Amino acid sequence: MRQRAITVSGPWFLWVNLLFCLFILGRHYFSPLKQVASITQSYPAMEIIMALILVIASSAIFILRMAHDQYAEWLSKFLHGALMCISALWVGCFYLFLASGDSRIVFPFAALLIFTALISLYFDGRVLLSFTLPIWVVILICNFVYPSELTVLNALLYVLLACLFESGRRILRGWFVLAINREQENRVLIKQLQNLANHDPLTGLANRRSFHLLLAKAMQRHEQCGTSVSLIMLDVDYFKKYNDHYGHQAGDECLVKIAKCLEAATRSIHDVAARFGGEEFIILLPEANQQQAIEVAKRIQQNIQDLAIQHAASPVAPYVTISLGITNLTPATNATRFIAQADAALYKAKEAGRNQWQIFSN
Repeated sequence: MRQRAITVSGPWFLWVNLLFCLFILGRHYFSPLKQVASITQSYPAMEIIMALILVIASSAIFILRMAHDQYAEWLSKFLHGALMCISALWVGCFYLFLASGDSRIVFPFAALLIFTALISLYFDGRVLLSFTLPIWVVILICNFVYPSELTVLNALLYVLLACLFESGRRILRGWFVLAINREQENRVLIKQLQNLANHDPLTGLANRRSFHLLLAKAMQRHEQCGTSVSLIMLDVDYFKKYNDHYGHQAGDECLVKIAKCLEAATRSIHDVAARFGGEEFIILLPEANQQQAIEVAKRIQQNIQDLAIQHAASPVAPYVTISLGITNLTPATNATRFIAQADAALYKAKEAGRNQWQIFSN
């Protein structure tokens, strides 16, 4: 967030430095006061300092605008280095002002520059202080090295400036931290809402909505690349009897265990296990032919058999069993038809006695 913020506000602050620099050059060349106009002649380094600020600031603005990645880490480091160089040049500028006796412009000009830096760089204390602290310290010291009739008053003004600066920095930084926390909370909330929209709250598997979206993508790849796609639809045998005998809480726990078995049986992260409704599940197998789908179905059966969840009310076996239907995508088959084929194969497995898998066939 700090890197993004500094690359957004940095160019504006560089433009401010350019304008201040042009103001000083214009003041020395066009001021009617002889004392002001003679400073440039007495201190030619002033022109060199202003020229360096113009070159550094304009070059930095150009690089920031032309960078391909506006939020790259090197951009924030580059901007930090440019601001440190400009700060050192402003230190020299204010030193020349005080050494020449033209101290009237120093306080208002330094205050504007420091508070402009506060507005632009408050979110990164390291960058902010590296720019403002050298300016503030040098001006305060030079105020006593080159005393004037307002030395004590100027010192009090600089102390007041420092207090205002620090209090403002703390307030702005608090707002920045609060904004970051709010954004993080919003991101977490959005992620939670996405999980709720795409996952079954009980089993954690993909829900029916998410499954249809992923199926559409798999079928699109099938049309474009000719890859195989298989479906396995499965149902817990006599699950209603299980609920009636053990209770709905035990039924939910059973579904959670079965969901873990499905995930363990998949081949990779590209395979998708989803809860299709109630005790019915479906598995999408992209780039899987019929034989690979059969192997996955066998693993699922073996995993559930290894669980050995008691099912005293089942006419098939004393433990929980499943029936599975397998189908492979053929050309000119839409999503609705594809799912219906898996359902037909599942119905065939139930008709054949359950606790088995069957393949769809016309």
